[in-house]
Amino acid sequence: MTEFGKWGRRICGALCGGLMGLAAGLMPLAAQDLRLPLQQGQPDLALFALSRSETQISQLGQFLLARQGFRHQPGGPALQTLSRGRLLVPTLRHDPNINDGIPADRITLGGLAFIVTPESRAKEALLIGVQYSGWQSWSYAPGARLRLSQSLSAELEPTHGYHHAGAGLRLCAEHPVAAWTWTDACLAASAQYDGRDTQGAFTATLGARHLFQSGAGSHQIGFSLGTTATEGYRKEVVQLSHQVLTDHAGMWSLGYAWGEEIQGENTMRRRLSLDWTGEVAGRLVTLSLSETHFGGGALFGMARDERRTRAGVTLPVGPLDIGSWIETRDASIDAWRGTDMGLSVSFRMNLL
Repeated sequence: MTEFGKWGRRICGALCGGLMGLAAGLMPLAAQDLRLPLQQGQPDLALFALSRSETQISQLGQFLLARQGFRHQPGGPALQTLSRGRLLVPTLRHDPNINDGIPADRITLGGLAFIVTPESRAKEALLIGVQYSGWQSWSYAPGARLRLSQSLSAELEPTHGYHHAGAGLRLCAEHPVAAWTWTDACLAASAQYDGRDTQGAFTATLGARHLFQSGAGSHQIGFSLGTTATEGYRKEVVQLSHQVLTDHAGMWSLGYAWGEEIQGENTMRRRLSLDWTGEVAGRLVTLSLSETHFGGGALFGMARDERRTRAGVTLPVGPLDIGSWIETRDASIDAWRGTDMGLSVSFRMNLL
C-alpha cells in the first residue's frame, strides 16, 4: 500500500468511524432550517416550507418566488431569464481502484486458484484537477422552468498515468400540473475519458414530484422513469425519492432505484440510500448510507454479482468540504470481496 493510501485510510477511518459519535451529538435545529434544502438543490421544498410558516412573504420568500419562476410576466418574452452562473473549482480525490482492476492478488474460479498479474491488480491513486460548471434557467409560464447546465472536468493522475476528463450537457423542463406538483422531463449527454478509453452516454428521464405537509415536516416525493443508451447497451431505470425537511431534526432523503439487467455488463440492479443533513457543533454535516446490488456480468462463464454497502460523511473544514467513505463488498467471485475507503475534497471557491 502506498504512503498516501495508508494516510488516506487513517483519515477516512477516523471520519467514517465518527458517524455514530456525530449522530449521538446532534444539535437541536431551528424550526425547518431552510439552508438544508437549498444546500441539497431543492429550492421548491424550501419555498413550500416557507409558504407553510410565514404570514407575510419574507425577503427570502420573494427571492425564491422570483428564482423559481412564479413571478413570470404574461405578455412578456416567451422565455424570461431566472438565473445564470458559472463556476470553476479545484478538485482533489483519492480513488482506491483507478484502473478498474481486480482488488486481490488471487482469484478462485471453478475451485482453482489463479494468481492475478500486477498489471491486472487494482491500483489506488490521487487525482488533482479542476471542474467547470455553467447553468442558466428560464420561466415559460408561472412556476414552469427550463434549466440548461453544462460541465467540463480534467484530472491529472501522475502516479500511473490514468488521467481523467469529462463533459456533460443537461436540459430539463419542469412543468406544474397542480398545486405544488410538477412533471420533470430531462435530456442529458455525457462523455468520460478514464485514461484507458472514452465512453459516451445519452439519458432521457420523465418523472413527477409532489410536495405536501405532515406532522413530521415538509415532504417532497418523486418518481421517474429513465433510459440510458451507451455504445454497448441500453438500460432502463426506475427511481423513487422522498425528502423530508423536519421541524427540529434536519433533512432526510430516502431513495430507491431499480435497473434493468444487462447480460454481459456489470451494472446497477437495485440501490437503496438514506441521507441525513443537519447541524452538528455549529456545522452543516451530511451522513449517508447506501446498499447497491450489481449484476449481469460474468468472468470466464461465472456470474459476477456484487453487493456494496457504503457509509460516508461530508463536513465543512474552513473553505473545504471534506468527504470520506468506507465501502464493503460481498461478491460471488472472491477476488471482488473486501473493503475500500475513499477521500474527496471540494473547494468552496470560484476561480473565475
